[in-house]
Amino acid sequence: MSQEFDDNHTPNNDTTESVSEPVEHVDKGKRTFLKLGVAGAGVAAATAGGAFIAHKLEGTPMDDIVPPDGIAKDFKPMDQRNLILTFAGSEALNKKHPERKELFNKVLKKENPDHPEFDFRKDYKAMRTRPIRDEPGYTQLDKALQMSTMSTWKYVSHNEGNGQPGDGILNWDQSSVAKQKYKFDSKNEATLAIKSAARIYGAQACGIARFDRRFVYEPMYDMAKEETLSWDKDVPFEPKSVIVMLWEMDYHCIATAPAWTADATVAEAYTRQATGAAQMAQFLKGLGHHAIGAGNDMANSVAYGVLAGLGEGARNGHLIAPEVGCRVRISKVFTDFDFFDYAQPRDFGVKSFCEHCKRCATSCPSKAISFDDKPSLYPTYSDNKEDTWNNLSGLYKFHSDAKKCFMFWTQNGSGCAACIAACPYNKPDFWHHRFIDAQNVIAPGWVHSIMREMDIVFGYGNVADPEKVKKFWKRGSKV
Repeated sequence: MSQEFDDNHTPNNDTTESVSEPVEHVDKGKRTFLKLGVAGAGVAAATAGGAFIAHKLEGTPMDDIVPPDGIAKDFKPMDQRNLILTFAGSEALNKKHPERKELFNKVLKKENPDHPEFDFRKDYKAMRTRPIRDEPGYTQLDKALQMSTMSTWKYVSHNEGNGQPGDGILNWDQSSVAKQKYKFDSKNEATLAIKSAARIYGAQACGIARFDRRFVYEPMYDMAKEETLSWDKDVPFEPKSVIVMLWEMDYHCIATAPAWTADATVAEAYTRQATGAAQMAQFLKGLGHHAIGAGNDMANSVAYGVLAGLGEGARNGHLIAPEVGCRVRISKVFTDFDFFDYAQPRDFGVKSFCEHCKRCATSCPSKAISFDDKPSLYPTYSDNKEDTWNNLSGLYKFHSDAKKCFMFWTQNGSGCAACIAACPYNKPDFWHHRFIDAQNVIAPGWVHSIMREMDIVFGYGNVADPEKVKKFWKRGSKV
């Protein structure tokens, strides 16, 4: 148990996987794990038969994404103009709301009087102009990989990442809808056809949810034209269903976060997210139905991932899905076709685990993720509503300060993904990791703290680790 395991999960005396963890921290983690060893053995003994585990791993169906007391009376759909990337990408919105920059800088100065002035739009535009340096993850090699994947994404539908509706191949044109509707014999047949198509497009998973206006962006915002868009007035049909697809990111590349290297698999997943959504939309049009593909635009992707039964919302604001954790990007396809067996939201035990883990919050370079023991209806990092304009308030969840997260992006010269890399659910799909996942959903909450310590002991989830960058470049084509 004292040996480290490498990424192939064989004993290895090379402890470079834990370079970013101070020695005293790792030793403390091991001592804690040994103290809890008896309890851990009890958990293993409590694990029931394989059929029961498999059933629990499929999640427990829920009636809704949140219970009745999980939504405040004043909850309303998110105004896209308040999304951090939409706001930063819009010159008009920055001119309209100078108080947002002023207030955020006051907060920064209060925390650190020497903090430099931050400008949402200017710093965002300069984000990827940071000079290369002789440091693993930030070299010319890493920059070239980062920009190579972004070059394709930009060509396909780059602005959907900022929430731009109808961008590139995700345009709203409905002229190719077939005049004759294909007839399925049953809802099950139609559902399986959609999921089979998603598999061909390369999706890691696919689910189908009913259209739910609570989680759309209303109004939407067109940054190119600097104008609002309405679901009732501008969307060319009334959606009834939403097909949700997950696109997996590379484990070893994400492990390099927050280095520039990690950006490569993020941008590649965004490319597949956009092309897959466009393909699915065209498939539905070919069957005689209206459809619009979307990435980060039009609606909250995590909420729709939960509605489609594909996972649960996590402390870090991402969707945690079986087998891949939060190492996914999400695309959505809105359609007026409704002859489906709709999915239900499912409880995979993620909420309880997140309450006890907090590893993403500990690993967040910007300290943007909540350390709260329980979710809340409203953000707790500030009691000033003018300071929490970027949050979806009134929904029972963990609320992060996306402004601080975004500021780190601009300083880092790329996205971050440290919270994804640090998450204990972020593991390759090997049997012993799925065994732990099974324990997560049947174990009492206090056991999740043990599992967090186990993750640290075995060197998983360390971020800002130059050794992981070196390992990534040495893997070659090995999965």
